[in-house]
Amino acid sequence: MNTSVNVDARRAIGTFILSVVVLGTPLIVGMYIVDESAAEILVLGFMAVPAISALISRVITKQHITFGRPAVLTLLLALIPAVAMAVAYGLLTFLPFAEMTFLGWNVTIAAVVIGLLQASVFAFGEELGWRGYLLPQLRRTHSFLSANSLLLVIWFAYHVPVIFVPGVYSNTGIPMWANLVLFALAISGFSFFVGALWEKHRDVWGATFAHGSWNYLVQSAWPLMFASASPWIMGEFGIVAGVVTIAIALMWVPRVARRHRAPLES
Repeated sequence: MNTSVNVDARRAIGTFILSVVVLGTPLIVGMYIVDESAAEILVLGFMAVPAISALISRVITKQHITFGRPAVLTLLLALIPAVAMAVAYGLLTFLPFAEMTFLGWNVTIAAVVIGLLQASVFAFGEELGWRGYLLPQLRRTHSFLSANSLLLVIWFAYHVPVIFVPGVYSNTGIPMWANLVLFALAISGFSFFVGALWEKHRDVWGATFAHGSWNYLVQSAWPLMFASASPWIMGEFGIVAGVVTIAIALMWVPRVARRHRAPLES
């Protein structure tokens, strides 16, 4: 491997992570100090930290941000995890022990379109950093599997402090340890799925739409259509999210990993 490529990639990765820590820490501290409504506003600012860090790293390291061009197929594939969640919820309504109820189609098409666009704008604040800058730098010197494993660890660590903020980003109906375990499962499958999606066209738009559609549909739209008596079932801190995302990743990721064993700049 070219030594200069290795050094440049490491410098870019280190600069990005340092920027995320420096910019994100005051916001995290603030979440624990202010009330819940103010903390939710800080969370929105926190979602922009990866994008701002990518821009800062671009200026400092001169390493490019990968925007790419949106592809219709990639955008459609991006909907798979969120739509699969609705299918899983629907199937559970037929199982008495799941205590799942279908409430009806309580979301208008206009609301879905607006919700997806709005959620994708906020998701772009994360994805410009994660898969517009960090993942391309990791892939320069790592295989698909190695790069996405490292990204997963960093992405999970980024979310953990927010999960501990009371009432802001967690499932209050289950223990904190369960929140961490179930979120880790869901984010693992989802992250590798999005990594495989990125590998297809190497653009940030598919990742952004996958992230945005998950945030809106799983957290806002589907809860208006389905209800469960158990707090362990629904949402991204529920058992279904972990099962669904891991299943999707297992169906697609191994094939992508075999095809992309070499770093992009080996």
